[in-house]
Amino acid sequence: MGKLQDIKVIVVGAGYGGLTAAIELRRKGANVLVFESTKTLTEQGDTIQMPSNVTKTLSKWGNVLEKVAEDSARPSFLECQDSQGRLLYKQPLPLDFDGFPILYPSRGRAHKIMYDYAVSIGVQVRFGVRISQFFEDENEAGVYAGDERVTADAVIAADGVHSKARSLIIKNPENSRSSGFAAYRCWFPVEALPKTPLLDDIINAKKDRYWVWIGPDVHALVMTNVKMQWLACFCTHKDTYTVEESWSYPGKKEDLLKVVEGWDEKLRAIFEAIPDDKLIDWKLLWRDPASNWISEHGRIALVGDAAHPHLPSSGQGAAQAIEDGAVLGAVLDRAGKKDISLGLRAYEKIRFVRVNLTQRMGWELRHLWHNTDWEAAKKDPKSLEFKQPYWLFGHDPEAYAYEAYDEVVDCLQSGREFVPKNIPEGYRHKPWTMEDMLVRNGDTFVVYS
Repeated sequence: MGKLQDIKVIVVGAGYGGLTAAIELRRKGANVLVFESTKTLTEQGDTIQMPSNVTKTLSKWGNVLEKVAEDSARPSFLECQDSQGRLLYKQPLPLDFDGFPILYPSRGRAHKIMYDYAVSIGVQVRFGVRISQFFEDENEAGVYAGDERVTADAVIAADGVHSKARSLIIKNPENSRSSGFAAYRCWFPVEALPKTPLLDDIINAKKDRYWVWIGPDVHALVMTNVKMQWLACFCTHKDTYTVEESWSYPGKKEDLLKVVEGWDEKLRAIFEAIPDDKLIDWKLLWRDPASNWISEHGRIALVGDAAHPHLPSSGQGAAQAIEDGAVLGAVLDRAGKKDISLGLRAYEKIRFVRVNLTQRMGWELRHLWHNTDWEAAKKDPKSLEFKQPYWLFGHDPEAYAYEAYDEVVDCLQSGREFVPKNIPEGYRHKPWTMEDMLVRNGDTFVVYS
């Protein structure tokens, strides 16, 4: 336990970012109360990437990493193909960085393991509670949980892309809106596939496999999990619609098949086998990067999608939410009760440029795959790869936050620019928006190798 025993923290949202913040703060001594709007957690869901920058954090939580790794997929290659199934590039995938694994677990199962650990160390969680309002002054912050007014020393708002806290922190915030894309997604048992030679390398697989098919404005992913005998499917495509409060709906298989009409027979056979109750139509909502994640009095902080929604093609949405939580625990441990506001502002400084870059990486890869220069790809197939640079995958967010804290505080107090070291060497941040990404036409990509 650290020096936070006399601190009370409210966390709004029990997703990956909210749970990580709750766990890290509780590990360091804080009294943590989590409010979650859903009535219960579920182990349902597809797969999720937990790279080494996540598993370094999970390794500090008892046997959580061991449990998550037990049934996770760990493919050795990413097999990139065109829409007809012709192999373009077989990218070797490292299985770890510095001995910490890259895992692809069941999203719901990994989440449940994290939740069970949080409860085991004393995190309190109240389900089925909707937060109607956030508030703060110089001495405390709080929420209205229904009609109940609940106060604490700080509030961590992990309330997603529709965040209510964001409207308090960012004056005149933009509404969440369509990114221009949606993703069909599902997770279903291998036994649902037809017994055909076309799918033999999935049905009789001895090792986990990871395929991507790319074409104009569409990319599809299929990953197998041999241990669980399930497979995950994704299909990201252009989409126009009216944003509503919910962004996840039951998907229609006939609509999915229209998106990949004329594509590889193997991919279509997989999609045709999807059980009707397993397909989700996931609208990819977006808010442009905002540099302000901390409230006026420094008592409320945004984390995860509330601060920085990612496209799935980044492979870092959950990972960066988890990094947020790890950094929050470290900076508040250093700050203590008397300097909570300073600690939260240090969190923002440590995280902003790194997260802004991982957000943009998702747009870059989606753009690359959806607008492939086929001649250039023939000459340099490696240009199609999913980047896994060491600055990203080899990072320990908690350790870096402890290391950087004094420098960040000095910069905040002196007005000097803080230059983070959790990004590529020499990288300099430039602001960008969703519109910048949507209108681009083959211009130079960000350097992030």
